[in-house]
Amino acid sequence: MKLSLSAPDWIVLIVVMGASLGYGIYMSYRKKSGRDSSGFFLGGRSIKWPIVGASLFATNIGAEHLVGLSGDCYRYGLSAGLVELTTVITLGVACSILFPYYMKNKLFTIPEFLEIRYNRRARTFFSGLMLIISVMTKLAFTLFAGALVLRSIMGWEIMPTIFYIGIIVAIFTIIGGFTAVAYTDSIQVIIMIAGSAIMLVFGLDKVGGWDGLMEKAPQMMSIAKPFDDPVYPFWGILATAFYAGVFYWGMDQVNVQRVLAAPNLNHARWGAMFATLLKLLPVFIFALPGVIAFALFPGELQGDDTKQTFVLLLNKLLPTGLRGLLMASLLAALITSLIGVLNSVSTLVVRDFIVEFKPDIPEKKQVLLGRYVIVAVTLLGFAAAYMVYKNEEGLYKYLQTISAYLVVPVFPAILFGIISKKVTYKGAAASVLVGIVIATVFVIDQMLGPETGRTVFPFLHHKLTLNFGYRGLWAEILITGVLFAVSAFTEKTDALKLERTTIDYSKGLASFKGATDWRLHLVILTVMTVAILLWLK
Repeated sequence: MKLSLSAPDWIVLIVVMGASLGYGIYMSYRKKSGRDSSGFFLGGRSIKWPIVGASLFATNIGAEHLVGLSGDCYRYGLSAGLVELTTVITLGVACSILFPYYMKNKLFTIPEFLEIRYNRRARTFFSGLMLIISVMTKLAFTLFAGALVLRSIMGWEIMPTIFYIGIIVAIFTIIGGFTAVAYTDSIQVIIMIAGSAIMLVFGLDKVGGWDGLMEKAPQMMSIAKPFDDPVYPFWGILATAFYAGVFYWGMDQVNVQRVLAAPNLNHARWGAMFATLLKLLPVFIFALPGVIAFALFPGELQGDDTKQTFVLLLNKLLPTGLRGLLMASLLAALITSLIGVLNSVSTLVVRDFIVEFKPDIPEKKQVLLGRYVIVAVTLLGFAAAYMVYKNEEGLYKYLQTISAYLVVPVFPAILFGIISKKVTYKGAAASVLVGIVIATVFVIDQMLGPETGRTVFPFLHHKLTLNFGYRGLWAEILITGVLFAVSAFTEKTDALKLERTTIDYSKGLASFKGATDWRLHLVILTVMTVAILLWLK
């Protein structure tokens, strides 16, 4: 199934994408963001909360997100969109526990915080891990998934598409730096939301409104599947928010770099609250169209063909011109994901490796090195994406799995390193080692497949250990136990380190600031989230 684009569609697509990218470059030039490392990597720490929030949201939404979510909802129902409603938990934890210490220490990277809390070895290890995750999973996935989507929609060949997209994004990131990235994200968020909202409106009109949808596909409208559902169990997905979600939003360099670019903690928190508000939308504008497609065209797509749901909707629902806008929203999602990865990886390499071991490098040289790194990382991304392409059945599945499980070993060491003064470096190291062993077992089991995996690792194939959400939860409980057990019998951390990196409970809670207090708005967003969950239960 291929998408049919007319001349007006192409005009809309080119104008919209050109305008958004041009705006980012213009803002970068206006703010002179390429003069020093702070400007190039963090936008001079001057990015205000609306841009921070929009950039957080944009970085989260990729091309595979738009297409994959509608496809999964066609196949499994609205429960596939449940994870979109967990952001109030994840960013709530990040705002209250993590961000204050990141901003207090004026970090460039998250691994930099681990050096302050533990030592240089911790920083080097985590930075290396983030580089592997970013290049071998995020960059490779996004390039491959984006090209795969465009092949399914437009018929374009995968490897040439990967190459051209990568070159365009790399040039843009090199020229504009973080400022261009952030401001482009903010425009492309508008494009994504507007385009997807239009599809939702057309779909609801076609299906007979909300009542018509409930009548035609009632079994697909529940967002809360039973605890033993093998794909999207409500409690299993909710569990992931407390470790994988907090890691993603509060510890992953790609996302947290948006927060670090804020001028102060207040803007960081307000940006996070804005992102949380925006994350209430995907379940409706990205997920619900998949259910609408099921209601309108039941049985038309089966199995893996459900990935064509997005194309089906575009061809059957939207008129000329609007298809171009939806394609622009798809490309916007793809580009924002890629530029975020490239910028964050260049920051990690320059700040955590080059500058760390040669601190006297001039500011302009750091910027130049950052641009060289973007070129090198893009080439590595091409190689990784090619590996995925040549081994689609095996390696692609492996990379998807490893990207998820890699967060398990390091999460407790970071979170509890801030929460508790009792956590030591040796305790953290032991917990990470145990976590790596557990994650390796999870990955092997995933690669073996359900039948062989059940034979080799039978303890992983029960109702409460089969789904990733449950597995990760039990793993984190075990790893946390190791963390505190080893910490109890090892040398305590220096008091000065603890003062800079851990919560001082004697100070109590900050005074309430009324209507402008971010905590009030977190409560409001929580109530809104719960209301949506109850509505769609």
